[in-house]
Amino acid sequence: MTVGIKSQVSSMLIDAATHYQTIDNFGASDAWSMDPIGKHWTDENKTRVADLLFSRENGIGLSAWRFNIGAGSEETDREIIRNPWRRAEAFRMSADSDYDWSKQAGQQWFLRAAKERGVNTLIAFVNSPPVWMTKNGHAQPDPGVGSTNLKPGYEPAFASFLIDVLKHFRNEGIEFQYVSPINEPTWDWNNSGQEGNRYNNDDLKRVLLEVYNQLKASDLKTKISAADGVEITSLLDDDLFEEFSGEQQYSSGANALGTGKYREYIKCMLGDPELKEAIGHKIASHSYWSDYDKPGDDRLGKLRELLVANIERYDPDAVYWMSEYCILGHDGHGRDFGMDAALRVARAIHFDLAAANAAAWQWWTAVSKEDYKDGLIYTDFKKPGDEQNILPSKILWALGNYSKFVRPGAVRIALNETDEDLASGLMGSAYLHEGERTLAAVFVNDSGEDRRISVSLQGLDVQGGVKVMHTYVTSEKHDLAQSDEVKVSANGTLEGIIPARSVVTWNGEWS
Repeated sequence: MTVGIKSQVSSMLIDAATHYQTIDNFGASDAWSMDPIGKHWTDENKTRVADLLFSRENGIGLSAWRFNIGAGSEETDREIIRNPWRRAEAFRMSADSDYDWSKQAGQQWFLRAAKERGVNTLIAFVNSPPVWMTKNGHAQPDPGVGSTNLKPGYEPAFASFLIDVLKHFRNEGIEFQYVSPINEPTWDWNNSGQEGNRYNNDDLKRVLLEVYNQLKASDLKTKISAADGVEITSLLDDDLFEEFSGEQQYSSGANALGTGKYREYIKCMLGDPELKEAIGHKIASHSYWSDYDKPGDDRLGKLRELLVANIERYDPDAVYWMSEYCILGHDGHGRDFGMDAALRVARAIHFDLAAANAAAWQWWTAVSKEDYKDGLIYTDFKKPGDEQNILPSKILWALGNYSKFVRPGAVRIALNETDEDLASGLMGSAYLHEGERTLAAVFVNDSGEDRRISVSLQGLDVQGGVKVMHTYVTSEKHDLAQSDEVKVSANGTLEGIIPARSVVTWNGEWS
């Protein structure tokens, strides 16, 4: 394919006086591959993986890490969860047993590696309560358990278990900033191939308030992150869901069971004064099935506009986190080490940040052995003795265009682009970090042509202080590679080329 340069110059404006959300972090999770990798790989190979994920010098500099607190399926659910990489150990296997802190040793190795490399947001997340707290004794429900698999009245025991885990790690020098007690409560999870649990909205409230009350009574500083809804549509009020879809209400997952309500999470949590306080005026959701734009089904733009409007309906100051995503559905099958998947992910990141005002963006599983678009890094290792190969994807580097340069505490500022630019596959967002004295702009060019852009800076006295913007490119030929510098003219104008099918970061410092 011959790549040309679009003759028309795209003019953009970065207005540093117009502020949007403050960025909290970019991250990924350890589920569940980091346990076998951490247990069985050599220190040299584990260190390389940790550097790729967490190091700003040798990798993409993730600033958040999600640590899965297992429910014990490794001991009880081998006939249900056949894939050993999708099972998890538990730190405690009965109400009468002692805690065994040697469990999840591989995950613990990477948890410490993240902290050692400066990751400053650690999140403990739970897919299922420990198996001894569930109605059926398993780490996933079955059709007979009712609205949830958590035993009646076990909210205090479940919360106490989480507090014990958080305190243990705090005493070991690792403090979790957040705990997520519930994950994707909408799904029914019946006999699923991984740990999981459903909670209707009443179940959810009981669990979250109990965890909140026990956190308040403890000396922990950990906050709650919730509810990790499975997709944006499950969060919306019924009227806004109908506006988007034409259907009266969200009906996927456990909503079909007749065991309560598993939707409208914004209203459920931000519209409830008790829960709004418990979750710290922050709501977290996943962006699955929210990464495409089709006629009559605009899940990139329109859906996120409704999300923002829905949050503002109950709490204009609430913070939104995008806490999990990979490419699912038919398009998810098969590894993709090229730019097709990377550009799809980069578009999702752009719209989550620039349209949904997400303060955090977190990928699903950091390392995958699967033939699926669910990993930042891939390996063919399956069992001890196999080759410990490390296969970074372009998705890793495209995420790095954001995570390495848009650091916690940065504020998204206005970058005005035209509808024509967006329609033709060119999009950009800009970020100002007062503490690090940096200005970063990230561009996604999803078109087959190089795009020439002219960007004017205004609203901040950086024109005289920023002399040059360093350029970092992810494309078919480059992995977050430093490229030609873009000089800032005396009047605060920058001109450069965003290569075809690439993600590009301009990053500059001012004195």
